[in-house]
Amino acid sequence: MQVAIYTGKDPGGKRFLSTLERRIARQEIRAWEVRRKSPLTLVHSGDRYASVRVMFVPSGTRTFARVAREGKLGAFRSPEPALVATITGASSVDRVLGFLVGMLTRHAEPLGVIGVGIPLTE
Repeated sequence: MQVAIYTGKDPGGKRFLSTLERRIARQEIRAWEVRRKSPLTLVHSGDRYASVRVMFVPSGTRTFARVAREGKLGAFRSPEPALVATITGASSVDRVLGFLVGMLTRHAEPLGVIGVGIPLTE
């Protein structure tokens, strides 16, 4: 499942990624843990959702291009989002989607998020 993330003055999403990583490290956002730094991959801190990963891919990368080419962005391919978050896991992906969208909206201003789109193509 993909989530298109639009950022205002951060077209490549670099500021978004560094701010998100820093806020998680400082425990300003406690519900998430960093699993990998490149590409930034998060896991929800609850044990129940430990197998579900959220990977953030900025525009201009091969992975982003592949997601766009495969049509997984649906109606959100134009205008192109700054980042795509891909949620993968065996179960509870829909629950983690809710947590992710909640985090993006609650912390929208410091992260620079101006919009979120959830393509329902699959």
